[in-house]
This record gives sequence, C-alpha cells and structure tokens, in this order.
Amino acid sequence: MKKFYRFLYLVFFINIIRLIFIINATFNKKIRTALLARLFILKRYKKAFRGEKTKKRIWFHVSSVGELEQAIPLMRIIRKKAGFEIVLTFFSPSARKSASRLDFLFFSDYLPLDGYFNTKKLFSLIEPDLVVFVKFDIWPNIVWEACNRKIPATLIDATLHRKSLRYATFSGKSFYNSIYTCMDLIAAVSQSDMQRFMITSPSHPNIKILGDTRFDQVAFRAKQSKPSREIPGCIKSLSDRMTLICGSTWEADNRHITQPLKNLAGEYEGLNIVFVPHEPSRKYVEYYREEFKALNPVCFSEIGVNDPLASRILIIDVVGILAELYKIGSLAYVGGAFSTGVHNVMEPAIMGLPVVFGPFHYNAPEAEKLVLMNCAFAGSNSDDFYSSFKLLISNPDRTRDIGRKARAFIEQNLGATERCYREISEILKPV
Repeated sequence: MKKFYRFLYLVFFINIIRLIFIINATFNKKIRTALLARLFILKRYKKAFRGEKTKKRIWFHVSSVGELEQAIPLMRIIRKKAGFEIVLTFFSPSARKSASRLDFLFFSDYLPLDGYFNTKKLFSLIEPDLVVFVKFDIWPNIVWEACNRKIPATLIDATLHRKSLRYATFSGKSFYNSIYTCMDLIAAVSQSDMQRFMITSPSHPNIKILGDTRFDQVAFRAKQSKPSREIPGCIKSLSDRMTLICGSTWEADNRHITQPLKNLAGEYEGLNIVFVPHEPSRKYVEYYREEFKALNPVCFSEIGVNDPLASRILIIDVVGILAELYKIGSLAYVGGAFSTGVHNVMEPAIMGLPVVFGPFHYNAPEAEKLVLMNCAFAGSNSDDFYSSFKLLISNPDRTRDIGRKARAFIEQNLGATERCYREISEILKPV
C-alpha cells in the first residue's frame, strides 16, 4: 500500500497542494510571504550544507510557531547532552522569527514543497541521522524517503483528536497507516491519543505515551522569560487586585465576551480587564476603545514607566508581553476557540490562573483535562461566559484555589522532554 499511496500522493495530492498554495497566495499575505520565501530555496540549502558532515545530525520539522515551542526543549537537550547538530525546517512564516533567535541550531529555513525530487535533494544535502516531526505536521514523502533510506523517523507530542479525518474516516486511516508504519516511534501525549494511533495503525510496534514537551517549555519560560518591553510598575501593581487577562483574542471571541465583561465591569468596581488581541492592529484597539469608552480605556503604548494607571481597562497594542501579563493576573480568558482552536492555555495555568475559553478546544488535550478538573471553564455563548467570569470574580479565595490546582496540573506533567530524549538515544544507539 505504501507504493500505491506514494504514487497517488506524488501524481495527484502534491500538485493539488501546490495549486491551492499558489491560489491562496493571491489573497493571503502570510501564504504569499511563505511562497516567495521558497524561491531559490535549494540554493540556500546547498550553501549551508556544502561542508563535510562531522557530527550526527537531527532534522526537526515543525508547522508553525506553536509546534516550534514544543520542539525547543527536546532540541535544546539533544544539543546540550549529545552535541548533535540540529537542523530545523518549518512551514509557516510565523516560525521564522522564533527560529532565528535559537542559537543552538545548525541551520533553519522553510521546508520546500514535498515533491519527489525536492525530497531526495534534501536528504542528500542534510544527511540526517534522524527525522523528528512534531505533533501532526507530517509530510508523507519525507517519511517514505526516510524509510527507503533506512533513516529513522519519529513523531513526538503526537496528537490525534477524535474528530480528525486521519482517524475518523476509513480513507484517512488507510492513508496515514501507510505513513505511521514507516515511523520508528510515535510518542503520544496521552492515553486517548495513543489508543487512536493504535486504531489507525494497528500493526505499529512502537506507540508509547511520553507526554507533551510543551509542559516543560511553558515551565521553562515561566522561570526564564523576559518581556520584550519593560512593564510599567503601575501595570505590575494589578497583581494586588482582581485582574482578568484576555489573551490572544480574535473578533469571534469579542462577539461573545464583550457584553458579559461590560456588565461585570459595571457590577464590580474592583475588576480590572487587560485585553491582549492576537494581532494588536488598529482595528482591535479601536474596537475595545469604543466598546469600553465609558471606562476610558488606555493603551499600553500610552503609559510611561512611571505613569499611574488611569483606567481599569488596559489594551495591549504591542507584542511579546503576554506571558508576563499572566503573572499579574487573577484569571484568564484564552482566545481562538471560536475558530481554529484554543490558543495556549498552559501559559496562564502555570502562573496559577483559572482559564476560560470557547467551545473548540479539542485541539488541546490539556484544555479538556483542565475542564474535567474544574480548573478551566468552556463556554459557547455570552451567558456561559457571564456565569463563569462572575463565579470567579465574586469569590477571590476560590479563584486562587482553582489557580493553584491548575498550576499543580502543569507541574505534574513535566518530564516529557527527558522521556523523548531517552527514546531517541535508544533509536540512535549503534547496533
């Protein structure tokens, strides 16, 4: 079946993907950036890998910045303990800036389109001793080529949610079984994920629960991270009051949380709200200004280091300080769960905050677990959010207790990086 699916993929699927990529680039700036960045990309690879290889080399591939965050702990420990060279490829432009800041990488760049000749050329240039995919962004031709060359391939932080077409359809299972069976290790994040992988690829000999390296990265960043800008003392003082941090919000989130928050701001004079839109564009800033104009909201960029905070409504119009803001919060709303899926709920949880979010959180097993533990609250409409926010705002002691449970959950799930490293060390051990 592998030969059949590889033929089908190379003749039909990859050309469809290429066509969709080109068409969407016409309308989407992000996709256009990614497409233009791939022009003459193999020349960059040839220049980087023209020297003689002297060390073992691990090739990591991630889709976007979120998967990169998951890969960082394992890349860091491999580089530190084993001294191997780390090569990173990524699909989305959002990972490029983050990758450029990692000083332990031997090389990083966009992944060329997964065509037959591109893939063969990449393997000849990179000469990897191991290929590591993260979460779910698996490019079939790379896996099949690694298998043909007898180069081990692994999937870490492996997730397969119950509504995924890779699991929920017969054709999806059959196609991905031909890919998964070519991988030496599938490191699932949970028992339920492992069971779904075993149903999709029943003959696979090495599917294990190793956990999620994001827990380790979130804990590391909580201790080490520094904001990209100085946080004025008047904002830090919000840690002494009831403060709701609305992080990574989108337009769809605003439609459901704005009215409940306006009502609650009127009911509780001690409530402070910090809005951190996913994209701090003028559109979002003006939206919050207009909706909360009765409370005279202020923007982060308008506050001097020594200025007092003149409003209970703060709008963050810069990037790079969300993690620091969670440190001063009492509770959090995390956006994204009305569109593609909830954003990072671990960041507020490790800071000891109860978390509220929308209905689409199946992309994040930790979000589902926090809901089951009553450390997080999912809603689908304004009434749901009013009830959840009011429950937490009206009882500060209970809110702190819930936050402590959320932090304990994150801490109990640390260690996935070490487990993945041990498994990879075994795979690379000389026979």
